[in-house]
Amino acid sequence: MKILIIQQKMIGDVLVSSILCNNLKKAYPNARIDYLVYESTTPVLEGNPNIDIVILFKNKHRKSNLKLLQLAWKIRKENYDIVIDAYSKLESWVFVFLSGAKRRISYKKPGRSFLYTDNIPFITFPKTNMGLAIERRLSLLKPLNLPIEIDPYPKLFVTDQENQIAKNLFSEHDVIPTRKSIMISLIGSEESKTYPLEYMAKVVNEIGENYDVNILFNYFPKQIEQAKSIYKLCSKSTQEKIYFDLLGDDLRSFIAIMNQCDMIIGNDGGAINIAKSLGKASFIIFSPWIEKKIWATFEDGIRHVSVHLKEFKPDLFESKSEKKLKESTPQLYEQFEPELFSDLLRQFVSTNLADESVALPLVIKPVRLPLSALIITYNEEKHIQEVLHDIDFADEIIVIDSYSTDKTVEIVNTFPKAKLIQNKFVDFSSQRNFAIECAQNPWILFIDADERFTDELKEEVIETIQLPKACSAYLFYRTFIFEDHKLNFSGWQTDKIFRLFQKDKAKYVTERLVHEKLKVNGKIGKLKHKLIHFSYTDYESYKSKMVSYGKLKAIEEFSKGISPNFYHFYLHPAYKFLYQFIIRLGFLDGKKGVIICYLNALSVAVRYRELKKMKSVK
Repeated sequence: MKILIIQQKMIGDVLVSSILCNNLKKAYPNARIDYLVYESTTPVLEGNPNIDIVILFKNKHRKSNLKLLQLAWKIRKENYDIVIDAYSKLESWVFVFLSGAKRRISYKKPGRSFLYTDNIPFITFPKTNMGLAIERRLSLLKPLNLPIEIDPYPKLFVTDQENQIAKNLFSEHDVIPTRKSIMISLIGSEESKTYPLEYMAKVVNEIGENYDVNILFNYFPKQIEQAKSIYKLCSKSTQEKIYFDLLGDDLRSFIAIMNQCDMIIGNDGGAINIAKSLGKASFIIFSPWIEKKIWATFEDGIRHVSVHLKEFKPDLFESKSEKKLKESTPQLYEQFEPELFSDLLRQFVSTNLADESVALPLVIKPVRLPLSALIITYNEEKHIQEVLHDIDFADEIIVIDSYSTDKTVEIVNTFPKAKLIQNKFVDFSSQRNFAIECAQNPWILFIDADERFTDELKEEVIETIQLPKACSAYLFYRTFIFEDHKLNFSGWQTDKIFRLFQKDKAKYVTERLVHEKLKVNGKIGKLKHKLIHFSYTDYESYKSKMVSYGKLKAIEEFSKGISPNFYHFYLHPAYKFLYQFIIRLGFLDGKKGVIICYLNALSVAVRYRELKKMKSVK
């Protein structure tokens, strides 16, 4: 078997994607595993026994279409059985298209799915502390069903000779051997990824003035002036601990030097990924425009810690796109003072200077969200399986069932994560409040069986509940689906409903039996991504729902002592229809608009008809 992995990106990506090679070789020890990468990234692959051939993508292939096609033809001649495209960009499409491989695997992205036999969903939020960078790569292996225990850790291989050269270099620079050594990732790969120099000097001072350690600077020769400016801003006592000129001649020598250090602190980038792959502790300062959830890999709060401005000042990030954040990076960096995370930094350094910290194993653990997803059901066999899959990202799933007579209970019981509780239905408000009392977590996510999340909405929910200054409750806008087609008007264009709230700050008002009202203690927010509402699947089912709502509203109004009259019987239903059909532009939805507006008006008519019956009995 011959397998090709394609990763045309920089050092950190190439190193992370090498876990594909490692696991494939473990599963298929007799297979040939080839890796196509940029020529400049090959040092992080040297000595890796899981890669048979490194195929170089050179500048000439980028500049010349002819050279690109020649490389693609060379790849075709190899007759690969499997090609895994770990980035999916224009150049790799050429390789994949011409490869002739029977299995072609990549991420599912618009406009390119025809190139691949397996299009893997692009994960938008991490399920574990491995981080998205790792989880996304590993998802590319799922179609192969590898018969092994997956190893998610990127690895670097340093020779004895390289280690000895690095030790000699430490000796030449009179590095004190009794001290532990800390590498500082001084400068990022670009200005927008570089913590302000004066702030970095404060970080270095925090270490130098409080700990008896050796401090090494990581920078390129072309960055020496920036490195010098940081050094000059450090106190004299800190400068005495800095080995400014202890640098390697190339990337392999840096890897060996890093292997002699105990931890790395500073800007996110290739140096951080190298350190982690060598088993070193890391403290990352993320740029404001970089998504921490992607590159905060194996974060456990002990060996690997990271900080992002959004965690301290979330208001600065509201309604800002990645492009806008990148443009605002200089201003955002100014807000990211070292004092914000100095306590975390000191805790990290103190912990990892302790001898016992070396023995601490990396632990992969689920991202435990403080979120309970709740569903109330009655005969929802048509929807329940899909909605349970949809909310699998929640920490806890509770289904409150009103003694369904179909297969709802049977289906729920096939989901290990879902907890089924049966409770007699009295009204919607009471049933929802009962569900809330059953929940164990501080955040509640309510969803109906006929509602669905987009990946973007899931991600927004997860990020929202982790905000330090989150609102008490959030409204969701909804997209109404009418027989598998979006309904644009008829009153649904501004439809919104409470679906996410803090358990101790909200409760449903018991006076409302249907179209429940949530009483919120505190600030109310709105999520920008929409919930999909599959309420109308066919005429009879929606009519039944509207009639049921009408009867419950009748009970509600009976308890208020309302007596129906001419207005209620004739004018109110007519007004309901005309308001939704004309004022709310239902006529623009055509026949669908007529049906929806009629059935909503019918619900009003049923309400007062039932109310009249109740009054007459009384």
